[in-house]
Amino acid sequence: MEKYKPYIIIGAIAAAVIIIAFVVVATIFSWWPVVVDIVLVLTALLSLIMLGALTFATIVLIRTIQGTRDEIMPVLESLKATSSTVQATAKTASAFGVSPSVRTASFVVGAGEIASTILGRGRPRKRSEKRQQRRKEIEREIAAGGMSDDSR
Repeated sequence: MEKYKPYIIIGAIAAAVIIIAFVVVATIFSWWPVVVDIVLVLTALLSLIMLGALTFATIVLIRTIQGTRDEIMPVLESLKATSSTVQATAKTASAFGVSPSVRTASFVVGAGEIASTILGRGRPRKRSEKRQQRRKEIEREIAAGGMSDDSR
């Protein structure tokens, strides 16, 4: 850009000199009404050209949006189908895998508690009572100088 700077300055000065010379000549020969008409016609033509370019750009934008929408809609439909499949798979896994496992585990724990109570090795207790009893056992072991098995 620096090497073109002198040429730009010279061109700007030359354009200014030409414009000033034209203004002087147009004033001497009374060309101003004709100059104004020519400038108005050129401005109107340039405005029409720009309007055409703007119309073309709008048409291209609309086509691009429609093309993008045509490409995105199948992807969204595929995504919708995939999410429905995943949802159905999760329901099936829950119905056939998780629910029976939970039922079986709770049945086994309940049966163990019932057997423990019936066979006389314990009495039915709440979880809080079990935790409290375990805490007392740990405190006794610590007081005796040993470490508990659950030292974590």
